[in-house]
Amino acid sequence: MDNLKIEAEKEAQIILNYFKAKDYISAEVKAKKLIKKFPNFQAVYNLLGLCLQSQKKFLEAIKYYKIAIQNNPNFFVAINNLGLTYHNMYDLKNAQHYYERAIEINPKFTHPISNLGNIKKELNNYEEAIKCYKLALSIDNKLYIVLHNLGMAYQALGKFEESKKYFESVLKNNPKFTRADRSLSMSLKYDINNPHLKSMENKIKDQSLNNFQKIELYFGLGKAYEDIKNYKKSFENYKLGNKIKRDTIKYQINDDVKLFENIKNSFSNINFQNLENVGNKSNKMIFILGMPRSGTTLVEQIIANHKNVYGAGELRDLTQIIKENFLVNDKIKFPEKLNIKDQNFFNNMGTKYLENLDRYDTNKNYITDKAPLNFKWIGLIKLILPKSKIIHCTRDPKDTCLSLFKNFFEGELNFSYSLEEAGKYYKLYQNLMEFWKQLLPDFIYDISYEKLVENQEPESRKLLDFCNLDWDKNCLTFYKNKRGIVTASFAQARKPIYKNSVKSWQKYKGELLPLFNTLEK
Repeated sequence: MDNLKIEAEKEAQIILNYFKAKDYISAEVKAKKLIKKFPNFQAVYNLLGLCLQSQKKFLEAIKYYKIAIQNNPNFFVAINNLGLTYHNMYDLKNAQHYYERAIEINPKFTHPISNLGNIKKELNNYEEAIKCYKLALSIDNKLYIVLHNLGMAYQALGKFEESKKYFESVLKNNPKFTRADRSLSMSLKYDINNPHLKSMENKIKDQSLNNFQKIELYFGLGKAYEDIKNYKKSFENYKLGNKIKRDTIKYQINDDVKLFENIKNSFSNINFQNLENVGNKSNKMIFILGMPRSGTTLVEQIIANHKNVYGAGELRDLTQIIKENFLVNDKIKFPEKLNIKDQNFFNNMGTKYLENLDRYDTNKNYITDKAPLNFKWIGLIKLILPKSKIIHCTRDPKDTCLSLFKNFFEGELNFSYSLEEAGKYYKLYQNLMEFWKQLLPDFIYDISYEKLVENQEPESRKLLDFCNLDWDKNCLTFYKNKRGIVTASFAQARKPIYKNSVKSWQKYKGELLPLFNTLEK
């Protein structure tokens, strides 16, 4: 029996080596063979779950984690991993349940404690998130990712001195965790003698850095040199960071061209005047959308400071629901003719979206969703939540695209790492917005960033009026709102309105010819 155990462990170690080398497919194949050979070897079920989770095969991963837990109800590592899989699927309720279960079994296991903190942060419950991170650090104060998460939580709350302290602590523990360098750069105002600028300059010379570490430093340096008004050096660093990032992703602008064409083809066949019984009739949603970096965070801050509004931030729910219903070969594709007679289909989508938002502990009458890229789904919003309000934020395209280029995003904004692609995407967006406005002229309210910063009160009054909200003078002091902000505008949204972001492209105009040429085509 001992020999069999030794053999199983030896094979599991080989699988683990494949997993560490990120060869998840080979690891999966070998793990499944090992399970057939040793069906009672519990650790391999967890290992197989990890291989599947890493390939985004979430439902299959859940199956194997559950087998492992069924055979050993106290297998807290597998329980935490099961929570993580649900978290990746954006099923926050189940994720929280399994994290809490893992903590109950082993209160000193820092992974689920930190993961629970991440859930609390996603639910905009920053105080609880901070408690979780601090609890994990009381068990092990060297957890640099948890230190970084704690810094990010304080940064989102506008507590920049606290955030700096934790980012600096991360860099003491792990100088090569350069994500903390970029995060710290966002909380600092640099001058030429700033020690952190010198530190990043020295660090970037390190030949052993990987691409991801370099990207973070280049964006941090871009921000630092911009602060000291050395725009030439600032742009050089932004350009290097963007170039490396662009080389690491498989983005093709043509995929977006096809998606936008598909959207227009599908929705142009619908008579929106004749849809009395389609969709959920709730009027609680205010969608704030447009190009990223066009003022959506500022607009949400203004509206969310109203006594009757809950600012939920950038939500993934709408895109998730669209993927559940319209994904074909891993790409969103709407049918040529949407079946408008299937009222239940659209009603259910709207109802599910609203039910998802029950996770927020709020009794406010209205909720904002400020995921900017929801501009793609305006026609569908009209079908599933026809009484929603749509606020479309506009800004000078040169400022918008430059701002995209200066920021490093997680997620969907793969068009932002090349000036030409940012310009092409901007034109696709413009074209689609013209399409929506022709189709749904009274459904969309345009607000210009430039007009808003020039005439704050009159523009804010018109904005609230469109949302059927009474005037609330608190909307003028939006920067006092204590809600967490996790977008790239977290620092700006903590200040009163200022105008120096208008025509900011002029500082870089010598470098922006590829963008100008694309926008003018």
